[in-house]
Amino acid sequence: MQRRLPPSMLVISPGSLTMGARGSGAEQDLALFPGRAREVLRAGASGLLLREPDLEDGPLLELALELRALIDREAPGAWLGIHDRAHLVQAAGADGAHLAGGSLPVAEARRVLGDRVTLGVSTHQGDPEERWSGADYALHAPIFSPHSKDLEGEALGPSGLRAFCADCRIPVWALGGVDAQRLPELDGAGAAGAAAIGAVWGLGHAAADGGLGSRVRTLTDAAARVFTASLEAGR
Repeated sequence: MQRRLPPSMLVISPGSLTMGARGSGAEQDLALFPGRAREVLRAGASGLLLREPDLEDGPLLELALELRALIDREAPGAWLGIHDRAHLVQAAGADGAHLAGGSLPVAEARRVLGDRVTLGVSTHQGDPEERWSGADYALHAPIFSPHSKDLEGEALGPSGLRAFCADCRIPVWALGGVDAQRLPELDGAGAAGAAAIGAVWGLGHAAADGGLGSRVRTLTDAAARVFTASLEAGR
């Protein structure tokens, strides 16, 4: 069965959303997020991965359902994934489940979710093939120093991405410090796409120029050039 992969530029949610006390900044950030997601979609993003570790299942499912309705209304055909909550994927009508290091193994997730749901996995240097075997795609990180958090250890760089893609039998998305300026460095590395957090939401040193919509348009345009060229070169 053909399952839908993420687009060449996958937008990951900021990872900082939480319920918070009534009237708090945290509650306001959560309430404002669907509007920000609408701006991202209208700017050309065609895939969202909801990754919010501090949201409990109930609020996260409510947010996922709101995003599903938003996508169907604003960007029909766009891809929606849920990170690390495989048990919520079908209830949310999501296209994919993304498995972090502590999530279910791929085989177990497949038994739970069936054949229609796309399964992605997070991978890092030194992971064995068993980590991604049976998945539909992999996120490989950190390629560059992340915008959204401090880096522990060294970034892999384009050469590290190239080495992983050569060994991995499923499509690979690059993650970690990916922005419009660095995307061209991934040309020819063998990746199918890239994912971004800080470069979209303006976290850390990515908060420089342009608003949210401008950042997304620049990213998606750069990704289209890089990964279309890579695909054509590999034919």
